[in-house]
Amino acid sequence: MTRRRGVRLAIASAVAACALLLQGVGLTNASWTDPEWDQALLGTTDCGPAATGVASRGEGRVLSGAILGANLDTLLAARGVSVTNNGARDLHAPASAQPVAGSPQGWADPLNVALLNDALALELTSALQLPLAAGSGAAGQFSQAENRGHAAAASGYLTSSGGINLDGAPAGYPNLAKLQLSQVLGSLNHQVGTLLPGITDVSLTAGAVAGRADLDACDAAWTGLRSGASGNLSRDYLTSHVSLDVTSPTVGALVTGVTNTVTTLETAVNGIAGNAGVTNAIATGVTGLLNGLIGGNSGSLSLGNITVGPVTATVNTAPLRTFIAAPFGDPGGILTVRPGNGTISVNTTALLAAAYPGSYGNGLNGLAPNTNPLADPAVLTTLTNVLTQTLSAWIASINTMLTQTINGVAVNAAVVIDLRAKILITPWIHIGTIQASTSGTLAQLLTPGNTSTTASITLLKDLGLVADLVNGLLKPVLNSLVTGLIGGLGGVVGNAIEAVLGTLRVLPVAVSALATPIITAVTTLYNRLFISGIVALTVNAQNDPFTGGPEPPEWAALPAGRYDVAALRIGVLDAVGGLGVRLYLGRASVGPGCTAAQVASGGCAGY
Repeated sequence: MTRRRGVRLAIASAVAACALLLQGVGLTNASWTDPEWDQALLGTTDCGPAATGVASRGEGRVLSGAILGANLDTLLAARGVSVTNNGARDLHAPASAQPVAGSPQGWADPLNVALLNDALALELTSALQLPLAAGSGAAGQFSQAENRGHAAAASGYLTSSGGINLDGAPAGYPNLAKLQLSQVLGSLNHQVGTLLPGITDVSLTAGAVAGRADLDACDAAWTGLRSGASGNLSRDYLTSHVSLDVTSPTVGALVTGVTNTVTTLETAVNGIAGNAGVTNAIATGVTGLLNGLIGGNSGSLSLGNITVGPVTATVNTAPLRTFIAAPFGDPGGILTVRPGNGTISVNTTALLAAAYPGSYGNGLNGLAPNTNPLADPAVLTTLTNVLTQTLSAWIASINTMLTQTINGVAVNAAVVIDLRAKILITPWIHIGTIQASTSGTLAQLLTPGNTSTTASITLLKDLGLVADLVNGLLKPVLNSLVTGLIGGLGGVVGNAIEAVLGTLRVLPVAVSALATPIITAVTTLYNRLFISGIVALTVNAQNDPFTGGPEPPEWAALPAGRYDVAALRIGVLDAVGGLGVRLYLGRASVGPGCTAAQVASGGCAGY
């Protein structure tokens, strides 16, 4: 196709040259590459600012293409602004377009987003969503066609003079359009749930875009078409960002699993007060602690009943629950997971930069014509790795916070220990009690000496036969029991509670494993959409490109000498032709341009 266009262009240039010679062009010292070419007997044709007689055309259109069989190019509300010039005067459309100061024969007519939304049929607005908040700067349309054959056109995020607006950081650019792929595929009898397992909704959101084209048709006729900043044809574009938004029940399953673990923790803590296992463990621990201190005096001193209680515990899971519900992502800004609605957003600009460090320093800008950057297995590999790392880091953070939450459980516990004594073969006599209590966080209880524990002993006044024994030989032992409780009761209580809560310090394996279906769903989605070609995202779309990839197939029929550019082309199921989707965002078109002789012979008809 490019070769055919090249031949056609060469013929057109030759015809233009002959036509200019027949018109009469003066003879001066100007070279063949100068903007004016003269032949003294026949007058002058000047390609400079004062030139006239060369026809030109420009058109800027923010949104064009077709969606689900509806041709947006014929939709009045989606029309752009166009200007044609027959070499003597310009005609613009629509009539509502306004002249642009500083741009001779330039006209602007911003896209009315609200009007366009109203004009789209219901089934189309569910598939293509244009935010009403998009200001006129995000939907400007400009065109220019001068008498001297110069034409320019632009659309999208423009300055007041029709140039591409480069102000703003990526996060500050507005969104222009959202294509709900699930609705599109559903309308074509491709249910997302069947086509993309584990996915309930998927959409592409395009940020600010702009396309601009400039053509000096007079110079092109003399010197041949030269593309680029120093040539007579230039095509530029801006694409701030494109995001892929995925809704998947697999995200909800992971969040539910984690949330249920937190609920289980809360239930376990709230149940400690009535947990017989905790009570028995504390009693057993106190018995072991004090019997160890009684040691060789066990023939004359022993423990009676040990009453445990009350034991209370409270936990604050609010920070953990807030963290679980909050959006999270990777340090590179590639992914944003929103647990609240089960969505994952992929910043394709950041994804490409991670896949090819150093190659996407300008994001999606500066790419060769007709680049489809997402149809690359290396990009899918990067996405899979980043998603795996992001989910693993999130689960690790949950485990850390679970441990912190459990360590912060506030505990209060009390015990009452009956004491008994006897002499030789006499019966055991109740001689008094030790009362002890401890409080602190679970982490403090498990750290020796880091708790608030008190203990005191109360002996009966009338000890009878054992009075001398208790006040004499057993007194140091009784004091050691009090000291031992002060130093050891916290650990006893902490260990009893840790036995209940310890298994909840990390997520169950079955819950952590719920990250795997998320990875599978997203990578399968990306593979089928972009690698298999269901969706084609073309950046810097151009017809008859000088470099880069082949032109969009539907642009092959554009007239010779016309040059279009669109910041983005989004194609969905291109194989089904007009029933699919081909959207152009930020489109500009210039040409064909014609000399007066060409116009006289029927060229540039309608100008």
